[in-house]
Amino acid sequence: MTLPPLPEEDHHCESCGLRYGDLTTAAALGLIRSYPTRYRRRLQHLPVDVLRRRPTSGVWSALEYACHVRDVYDVYDTRVRRTLTEHEPTLEPMRNDERAEQRAYNQQSLAAVLLDLERNVDRFAALTSEISEPQWSRSAVRLPRERRTVLWMVRQAAHEGLHHLHDIGAGATDKAVLFDVDGVLVDSYPAYRRIWSRWADHRNLDPDMVWSHTHGRRPVDTIQVVAPHLDAAAEYRLIREFMAHEGDNFPVYPDAAAVLSLLKDRRWGVVTSGRTPTVLHRLRAGGLPDPPVLVDSSQVRRGKPDPEGYLRAAQLLNVPAPDCMVIEDAPAGVEAARNAGMTVIAVRTTHPDDELAGAHHRADTLSDAIPLITDWLDRTHP
Repeated sequence: MTLPPLPEEDHHCESCGLRYGDLTTAAALGLIRSYPTRYRRRLQHLPVDVLRRRPTSGVWSALEYACHVRDVYDVYDTRVRRTLTEHEPTLEPMRNDERAEQRAYNQQSLAAVLLDLERNVDRFAALTSEISEPQWSRSAVRLPRERRTVLWMVRQAAHEGLHHLHDIGAGATDKAVLFDVDGVLVDSYPAYRRIWSRWADHRNLDPDMVWSHTHGRRPVDTIQVVAPHLDAAAEYRLIREFMAHEGDNFPVYPDAAAVLSLLKDRRWGVVTSGRTPTVLHRLRAGGLPDPPVLVDSSQVRRGKPDPEGYLRAAQLLNVPAPDCMVIEDAPAGVEAARNAGMTVIAVRTTHPDDELAGAHHRADTLSDAIPLITDWLDRTHP
């Protein structure tokens, strides 16, 4: 029987939207750890006949997909361990359809499958978390000229779980995820600190005092607070001149692409204190997609912490505010999202924990937020 070729190292799955090149090791691990809960939530309430029903000839049932994903983490645990300890071992193919028939996937107990899936994921995640930097490039072969690295194996394992959630239906799609930009998708902290410090020095203001009023606010709002005696519009033009001198010193965060790829076929958008042309330029420069909805500073009368921006984004996406999740990094943004009645995850990219206490959840990075995002999205009820 001819085996289908393995995905390439830089594979892009058109079906579930995942790009291997965008998937950092931390993001892959976050995805993998989320699957036991996501599969349990998706499958445990299905009637038995629905659980075991093949929608068409040659297409697996939901239970068969769950069995396959369970076995993926067992097989890939062995594959990675061999590759870490042997010189380019030859890997046995899984032969998925044969395995499904021989092991009677469709007759197995869902409770036992879900328990084994959790155990296999835990074991594989523990192994993956211990891999050192030089080990990611170690490789193995399956067929002649089919050489794949440890990094590919972990990405492939993450992809298997996500792809088959899409095969069986990943849950409700009537929710939306909204992102702040600076400090969440774009690492603008160092550049903006230089810009505001330069402006503060130019106007004989305390740079630390000025900086403390910038986070999550529109620049004109910051100017009006720290220098009410100045013409805010004129000063904003000066700040934009300083910003132009920074050039492209506004990189996207390494995990931003992987997180956005999870939202294929989902509703999402951004709410920013910046301006649309600048935001789109930075997102595109980092290889990120254009947001389906973008609410910038020109579209609201009141900036964060007022909830107007987030409420407008929810309206444009046609999603009730309580069905929106917000990813923020600044206290003003957290307050705006809370005031809008939305669930908030705060990432600790620019502020310490005690300043983000208003968020429902806190995470160090976008990768760490993946299980929180996927768990919330997969819930049938808020």
